[in-house]
Amino acid sequence: MKMREDEAFRLFADLIRIPSVTATEGEEEICAYLEQALQACGAKTRRIAKTPERPNLLAEIRASHPSQPPLVLISHVDVVPAEADKWSHPPFSAEEADGRIWGRGTLDTKHLTAMELFAFVHLLGHEAEMNRDVRFLATIDEEQGSEYGMGYVRQTNPELFEGAVVINEGGGFPLRINGRDYMMLTVGEKAVCRVRLRAEGTAGHASAPTEDQAMLKLAEGLKRVFENGEELCCGSLATRESMVGTVGSDEWDSAVGRDILGYAGVCSIGMRNYSIGVRSNVIPGAVEAVLEFKLLPYADEGEVKRYLDRHLRGTQVTWKMIGCEAGFESNKENSRLDEVTEILSEACRHNGFEGEVLPMLALGRTDGRFFAGTGSVVYGFSPVTMGDSFDRILPKVHGTDESILSSSFRFGLRVLDETIGKICGVWPRDSAREAAL
Repeated sequence: MKMREDEAFRLFADLIRIPSVTATEGEEEICAYLEQALQACGAKTRRIAKTPERPNLLAEIRASHPSQPPLVLISHVDVVPAEADKWSHPPFSAEEADGRIWGRGTLDTKHLTAMELFAFVHLLGHEAEMNRDVRFLATIDEEQGSEYGMGYVRQTNPELFEGAVVINEGGGFPLRINGRDYMMLTVGEKAVCRVRLRAEGTAGHASAPTEDQAMLKLAEGLKRVFENGEELCCGSLATRESMVGTVGSDEWDSAVGRDILGYAGVCSIGMRNYSIGVRSNVIPGAVEAVLEFKLLPYADEGEVKRYLDRHLRGTQVTWKMIGCEAGFESNKENSRLDEVTEILSEACRHNGFEGEVLPMLALGRTDGRFFAGTGSVVYGFSPVTMGDSFDRILPKVHGTDESILSSSFRFGLRVLDETIGKICGVWPRDSAREAAL
């Protein structure tokens, strides 16, 4: 199947013009657009929807004689809202200016959707050569927790998540560290545990406070939890060790790089939200705070339970675990990380990027988490050029003036096409496919 780069660029621009803000009618509109584009190329598609107006889209290519685990190309097509009056260019216009294409979703993650679709359709007609089945999965609701998106897809189609190699969002942005360029590759995510702390006391009017205030008790509990955070040391340091080994030092001159390296080496505690009363002149009888524990891969909720038991003992604060999502990591021991990084590095070099691939932990939770614990390995990779380096794009994701260099997008098309072709055993392309580019 043939798709030219300029056709992929137009498709990308069309995706940006669809205002697919989470939980709006744009979600169905963008699904229908992708559905039509894939079917026009000869792909078979299927909608997976908790409610008809909020569909996810699946397309599959089945290899004639698969010998390797399936490859799953995932991205989310919903976006966060945009305040148009604060943007230099309308957020759903896909305007091209200053060598960039502007719009909400250009970096999170419609660029990846278009790149993956480009590579996916180039596999059509090569079923006899492919070493594995390939799935293209564009989901919605990622920005609000994925209940209607990847969460529902896994609930209803668990077989799609078993023993796969997954290409996801999160990586692919380059960074210059100690004078050398690196292409970041996410290989895991931290576990996230949420805990509700509660304290009770004597309610009353604010003009007559007592010593038995719930807020004072909660404050004491929070003080103990936060001041001992360094004790919460658990989980895998494999990714951090790979980062230091690749760069050759743990002294990095990039501020963003130092943050990423630091993130891969520690567990952390943050405040998610709180409830401390609704009226300024009333002392509440009960107050609560929800804490979020971010743990390195392979740490579990037992670590959090023991930590809280230890530091809240003797206080008048109770706690309850309200949710915990496991972390995961595709490291050198449990995946073919060396082989994957070599394929990615070679594809980047072929297309003008002279640097190495550097593993990292994703800085947040993505839909890749739904593949954790299923025997799958997940890599985040949507490659762009140094003009869209990590330190430059971070403020734009979910911010104003989200945009991507046109040259970055075209670079990503080529790199991901080559990468996916090699993973599937159908690279180099035949002359007909080469001419299509």
